[in-house]
Amino acid sequence: MKKLVLIIIFAVGLASCRPNSSSRILGGSNANLGELPYQASLQFWGTTFHFAGASLINTRWVVTTAHGLLGLAGNSVNIVLGVVRLDAPITSRRSNEIRIHPLFDKPTLLNDIATVRSSVAIVFNNFIAPISLSPTFLGLDTSVQISGWGATTANKTDEAVHLQVASVIVQSCFDSEFMTFTLQHVCAGMGDAEIGICTNDVGGPMVLNNMLVGIPFYHDQRFCGSWQPDGYLRITSYRTWIMGNTPL
Repeated sequence: MKKLVLIIIFAVGLASCRPNSSSRILGGSNANLGELPYQASLQFWGTTFHFAGASLINTRWVVTTAHGLLGLAGNSVNIVLGVVRLDAPITSRRSNEIRIHPLFDKPTLLNDIATVRSSVAIVFNNFIAPISLSPTFLGLDTSVQISGWGATTANKTDEAVHLQVASVIVQSCFDSEFMTFTLQHVCAGMGDAEIGICTNDVGGPMVLNNMLVGIPFYHDQRFCGSWQPDGYLRITSYRTWIMGNTPL
């Protein structure tokens, strides 16, 4: 009996030492309408299920990650723009083409980038506008902005209805237990369980000075906000490919 009591006390103590996962993107705050006019939600056509973020590049194209688009027909995606709440009335634009990087490798997630084309021209306004691709190499220890409608708790149980925005610090990548990073990647959020990307934040924007500098593509699949690094694609590594695959 004494042994059982000690085990229970020890377990409770461990639980109390875990980081609070109730306020997490992770660690984000509600975005204002029009604050992030380039932010898109990608949803399966005919549903309201958000599966990835994206960034508006011009009147036809958004850029996102590739791994969630494999096997999908070109017309199977809704592109949702100009909203911060996914439960609000929205006008979606159906895709008619998906372009996946020809060197994308699913097992390693190398070159995990794609573009999606809207079947109708996108009209810009105060709430919908494109973002420019940064030509500048992103340095370490830089504060950047991330945003998304992904899970807001470390155990992935709560999806954000309201678009979340947060700031993270760019850091050197180190190989995690499940991911090998390259010079095409940049990392952020590791060691800080209070902030970072989570399920369905992938594909969205990492922004500095109103320019797209990165695209989140990887986070610890077991527990968001862990000590494992969050991985982002460097826009400078893919700028030429993006420009060549978003034709008007």
